[in-house]
Amino acid sequence: MSPEERPTFSSAQIVYGQIVYWVTILACIMCMIGPLIAMSSAENNVGNPHYLFASIFAGDDAETVWNKVAGGFPGGHFWAKNFTKGDGFTQLGLALGCSVALWALIVAAFLYMREKVYLYVALSLWVALLVFLSASGVVSGGH
Repeated sequence: MSPEERPTFSSAQIVYGQIVYWVTILACIMCMIGPLIAMSSAENNVGNPHYLFASIFAGDDAETVWNKVAGGFPGGHFWAKNFTKGDGFTQLGLALGCSVALWALIVAAFLYMREKVYLYVALSLWVALLVFLSASGVVSGGH
Protein backbone atom coordinates (compact mmCIF):
# COMPACT_ATOMS: atom_id res chain seq x y z
CA MET A 1 0.00 0.00 0.00
CA SER A 2 1.45 3.34 -0.98
CA PRO A 3 1.56 6.28 1.44
CA GLU A 4 -1.17 7.99 -0.58
CA GLU A 5 -3.53 5.02 -0.09
CA ARG A 6 -3.04 4.66 3.66
CA PRO A 7 -5.93 5.81 5.81
CA THR A 8 -5.38 8.82 8.01
CA PHE A 9 -6.19 8.81 11.70
CA SER A 10 -7.19 11.71 13.89
CA SER A 11 -4.93 12.73 16.74
CA ALA A 12 -7.61 11.52 19.18
CA GLN A 13 -7.41 7.99 17.76
CA ILE A 14 -3.62 7.94 17.87
CA VAL A 15 -3.47 9.30 21.42
CA TYR A 16 -6.19 6.86 22.54
CA GLY A 17 -4.12 3.96 21.21
CA GLN A 18 -0.92 5.22 22.83
CA ILE A 19 -2.61 5.65 26.22
CA VAL A 20 -4.13 2.17 26.06
CA TYR A 21 -0.77 0.70 25.04
CA TRP A 22 1.43 2.37 27.66
CA VAL A 23 -1.00 2.18 30.58
CA THR A 24 -1.52 -1.51 29.84
CA ILE A 25 2.26 -2.03 29.88
CA LEU A 26 2.43 -0.18 33.23
CA ALA A 27 -0.42 -2.28 34.64
CA CYS A 28 1.32 -5.48 33.54
CA ILE A 29 4.55 -4.44 35.23
CA MET A 30 2.65 -3.61 38.41
CA CYS A 31 0.95 -7.02 38.29
CA MET A 32 4.36 -8.70 38.01
CA ILE A 33 5.93 -6.71 40.85
CA GLY A 34 2.98 -7.08 43.26
CA PRO A 35 3.26 -10.87 43.64
CA LEU A 36 7.03 -10.53 44.19
CA ILE A 37 6.33 -8.14 47.06
CA ALA A 38 3.58 -10.44 48.34
CA MET A 39 5.77 -13.55 48.36
CA SER A 40 8.95 -11.90 49.65
CA SER A 41 7.12 -10.27 52.56
CA ALA A 42 4.13 -12.44 53.46
CA GLU A 43 3.22 -10.29 56.48
CA ASN A 44 2.94 -7.21 54.23
CA ASN A 45 -0.35 -8.31 52.63
CA VAL A 46 -4.04 -8.09 53.29
CA GLY A 47 -4.19 -11.89 53.09
CA ASN A 48 -1.33 -14.28 53.76
CA PRO A 49 -0.24 -15.58 50.32
CA HIS A 50 0.88 -18.95 51.68
CA TYR A 51 -2.61 -19.71 52.99
CA LEU A 52 -4.15 -18.09 49.92
CA PHE A 53 -2.48 -20.39 47.42
CA ALA A 54 -2.99 -23.47 49.60
CA SER A 55 -6.70 -22.67 49.91
CA ILE A 56 -7.08 -22.01 46.17
CA PHE A 57 -5.27 -25.24 45.24
CA ALA A 58 -7.44 -27.13 47.75
CA GLY A 59 -10.45 -26.06 45.66
CA ASP A 60 -12.07 -23.77 48.23
CA ASP A 61 -14.66 -21.27 47.02
CA ALA A 62 -13.92 -17.52 47.13
CA GLU A 63 -15.72 -16.91 50.42
CA THR A 64 -13.82 -19.70 52.16
CA VAL A 65 -10.50 -18.50 50.75
CA TRP A 66 -11.03 -14.94 52.00
CA ASN A 67 -12.20 -16.13 55.40
CA LYS A 68 -9.05 -18.25 55.79
CA VAL A 69 -6.53 -15.64 54.65
CA ALA A 70 -7.98 -12.31 55.74
CA GLY A 71 -10.91 -12.96 58.06
CA GLY A 72 -13.35 -12.08 55.28
CA PHE A 73 -13.43 -10.27 51.97
CA PRO A 74 -11.96 -6.76 52.43
CA GLY A 75 -13.97 -5.21 49.59
CA GLY A 76 -13.63 -4.82 45.86
CA HIS A 77 -11.31 -1.83 46.06
CA PHE A 78 -9.20 -2.81 49.05
CA TRP A 79 -6.13 -1.60 47.16
CA ALA A 80 -7.14 2.02 47.92
CA LYS A 81 -6.19 1.59 51.59
CA ASN A 82 -3.53 -1.09 51.04
CA PHE A 83 -1.60 -0.17 47.89
CA THR A 84 1.73 -0.45 49.70
CA LYS A 85 1.02 -4.11 50.44
CA GLY A 86 1.84 -6.80 47.89
CA ASP A 87 -1.70 -7.89 47.15
CA GLY A 88 -3.00 -4.31 47.29
CA PHE A 89 -0.36 -3.19 44.77
CA THR A 90 -1.28 -6.11 42.51
CA GLN A 91 -4.97 -5.22 42.72
CA LEU A 92 -4.12 -1.58 41.89
CA GLY A 93 -2.35 -2.85 38.75
CA LEU A 94 -5.40 -4.96 37.86
CA ALA A 95 -7.76 -2.02 38.43
CA LEU A 96 -5.57 0.23 36.31
CA GLY A 97 -5.43 -2.33 33.50
CA CYS A 98 -9.18 -2.93 33.58
CA SER A 99 -9.96 0.78 33.54
CA VAL A 100 -7.46 1.79 30.85
CA ALA A 101 -10.25 2.58 28.36
CA LEU A 102 -11.69 5.11 30.83
CA TRP A 103 -8.50 7.18 30.95
CA ALA A 104 -7.94 6.97 27.21
CA LEU A 105 -11.56 7.90 26.41
CA ILE A 106 -11.44 11.00 28.61
CA VAL A 107 -8.37 12.28 26.78
CA ALA A 108 -9.85 11.30 23.41
CA ALA A 109 -13.05 13.23 24.23
CA PHE A 110 -11.04 16.40 24.83
CA LEU A 111 -9.13 15.90 21.60
CA TYR A 112 -12.37 15.30 19.68
CA MET A 113 -13.71 18.50 21.26
CA ARG A 114 -10.70 20.36 19.90
CA GLU A 115 -11.36 18.81 16.47
CA LYS A 116 -15.07 19.78 16.81
CA VAL A 117 -16.32 16.22 16.28
CA TYR A 118 -19.09 16.50 18.86
CA LEU A 119 -20.71 13.14 18.17
CA TYR A 120 -17.43 11.40 19.07
CA VAL A 121 -17.08 13.63 22.14
CA ALA A 122 -20.50 12.48 23.34
CA LEU A 123 -19.84 8.82 22.51
CA SER A 124 -16.42 8.89 24.20
CA LEU A 125 -17.84 10.41 27.36
CA TRP A 126 -20.82 8.00 27.33
CA VAL A 127 -18.60 4.93 27.11
CA ALA A 128 -16.20 6.42 29.71
CA LEU A 129 -19.18 6.84 32.04
CA LEU A 130 -20.22 3.22 31.49
CA VAL A 131 -16.68 2.02 32.25
CA PHE A 132 -16.58 4.19 35.37
CA LEU A 133 -19.94 2.96 36.65
CA SER A 134 -18.92 -0.64 36.08
CA ALA A 135 -15.45 -0.28 37.61
CA SER A 136 -16.77 1.57 40.66
CA GLY A 137 -19.33 -1.14 41.32
CA VAL A 138 -22.35 1.14 40.88
CA VAL A 139 -23.51 -1.03 37.99
CA SER A 140 -22.68 -4.73 38.06
CA GLY A 141 -23.81 -7.89 36.40
CA GLY A 142 -23.24 -9.98 39.52
CA HIS A 143 -25.65 -11.11 42.19
